[in-house]
Amino acid sequence: MITEGPNDRLSARLYIGHVARVTAALILPLALVACEKTAGAPSERSERPTASAAPACPRSGVALWVRATEAAMGLRSMSVELYNCGDRDRVLKGYPQVRLLDVDRKPIKVAVGRGSSSVATVDSYNHPPRKVTLKPGEVAWAGILWRNLVTDDPQHAVTAEFLEIAPSPGEPTDRLPGVGIDLGTTRKLGVSPWEKVRNTTAASSNGPRQHPNLGPAQRLLAEMAVRKIYPALERLRTQGGFTADSVRAALLGLGYSADTTKATSIGAIQAVAFEVRPGGGACVSGTLQPDRLTTKVDSGQVAGGCATA
Repeated sequence: MITEGPNDRLSARLYIGHVARVTAALILPLALVACEKTAGAPSERSERPTASAAPACPRSGVALWVRATEAAMGLRSMSVELYNCGDRDRVLKGYPQVRLLDVDRKPIKVAVGRGSSSVATVDSYNHPPRKVTLKPGEVAWAGILWRNLVTDDPQHAVTAEFLEIAPSPGEPTDRLPGVGIDLGTTRKLGVSPWEKVRNTTAASSNGPRQHPNLGPAQRLLAEMAVRKIYPALERLRTQGGFTADSVRAALLGLGYSADTTKATSIGAIQAVAFEVRPGGGACVSGTLQPDRLTTKVDSGQVAGGCATA
């Protein structure tokens, strides 16, 4: 039997926690974008990347990424953010289209419902879709909800490592790696409609501590770096026999310098922790293991490595 707490508290925790995480991040990057336009920076880029950074904005003019998963009594919530890094307004209405893939990039059969009703009762997922107009530099978000529950043979439990997502049905999809959506055997998702991230000063004690110096423009640099790092390290994982030296060599082969990368063996197990600082005040960290590669965008830097959020 599953026991759930009051849905209003859970809804508030998931929604307010998300808003608190992105609030502080919006102010600085918008100011940076304004300054760059004044200085005559190219309109299709919101920030000049460093020599080791990937291009600052996809050709589509939008970038997608996921925030860390929140959990409560087996219920999981993940926020997907869409950043308008282009030079024109972007209009969204309705729900993102999502598909899950396993570690071998094979599709996972899953029922995707609009709103939360197929998974639980979470009010913030169930409001009607509204037209969302994003000006350059603005961000929208949508939620993905699922339950990590095993009600059948545990061998049938699945975890999605890739999320394919399109802003709306019929649009080109983007594949986001390392999402770690642990469905158990339920194979059900709830998706909320797109909503603009508001510029608000409301504070909340819910959710992790945030570093306000990493906004959407800086996060974009880090997310584009993940797109370079993940395939290179995934090749090492599938080949097997990787070491800290081979991980470091792979990162250097991508064009990152020795003073912006780090790779360290973890204890007696065959695992390597790594860090890459692609510029823009961001840091990509993760762990390479025989059965899984994880990556994380950290919210800033400290002397000698990545900061922890």
